[in-house]
Amino acid sequence: MDKTRIHITPTDALADIDEIPDGSEPRSRCKYYVEPYGTFGINEVCEANYYVGNRVPYHEHRTGFETFLVDGGAIEVLSLSKKATAKKGDIVHITPYTPHSIHSLEDNSIWRAFHQGLWLTDFMIDERAFRDRHWDAFFDPDFKRKNAARDTSSWFDYALPECRDVPPDELLCLRPYDFALAEYAYEGVTLKLKVGRWETLGAKEVWQLRLASGYKLSWDEFHPFPHLYDVFSGSVKVTIEGREPFTANARDLLHVPKYLGGTIETLEETVLLDMGCQGYLTRFMEELNACKVREPAKLRDAAAVKEIMRKNDYHVFFGSL
Repeated sequence: MDKTRIHITPTDALADIDEIPDGSEPRSRCKYYVEPYGTFGINEVCEANYYVGNRVPYHEHRTGFETFLVDGGAIEVLSLSKKATAKKGDIVHITPYTPHSIHSLEDNSIWRAFHQGLWLTDFMIDERAFRDRHWDAFFDPDFKRKNAARDTSSWFDYALPECRDVPPDELLCLRPYDFALAEYAYEGVTLKLKVGRWETLGAKEVWQLRLASGYKLSWDEFHPFPHLYDVFSGSVKVTIEGREPFTANARDLLHVPKYLGGTIETLEETVLLDMGCQGYLTRFMEELNACKVREPAKLRDAAAVKEIMRKNDYHVFFGSL
């Protein structure tokens, strides 16, 4: 993990990788932003920009998790004999042994990926290096078949399953922009749980935070986990311990190492995606919700709220709590 790259803009890629599946024209460009780290190999971030008609073949992974954000255009997602269209702001979460395929419906369809336990981009970089040295060998069908088997993926030998069109919220892996597994609202902030901890082997949660202008998130130097925020819309002023404040805009990433205090303050109405929430925010919100109904005075006691946070190993302070 590079602990100096806190503010990552769309042009700050560690690598820019092409995809040429058959030796002819590129299928997409893939930008690599954050390397995976930790026991679970979390927070690997890359992004594919697809051309209309590009298709990722039907396949499944034996290990690892993929959480995709559609950040532009439109993508048809196929899984388990169903298909639906994912648009900007939708999230697709793929667990092991979930067969899936995607089909780009528009040019510049942006498929931003947050991987866990896959180390997929590193595999792609090594594969492309071999391709550039041994072009003909790379496209040999036997090599392709054996190499695909090594990346813990199973690629089905038929083109696609028969799928029926369904609304987005009927596709198990698709989480539309307004969808929430659980939702909590307080003054100035609405929190929508997009991916539960039970869907990541306990490694993390994924949240959408809808924040009013002037809203502040803060944490102190005891924060024990790295942050990974995607600024989906709006803009924020970010102040990190020991650094000059900076502004992060839509499509920027914030990747803050643990044990660095800081604040994020919205400059306008903003939607943040917390893509690597390792603290137990769901538990914290469940307990706060119970207090809201049964012991509302407790929410006005900063020390009591802080105690609930610490109990649930969650360390980001919300401005309205």
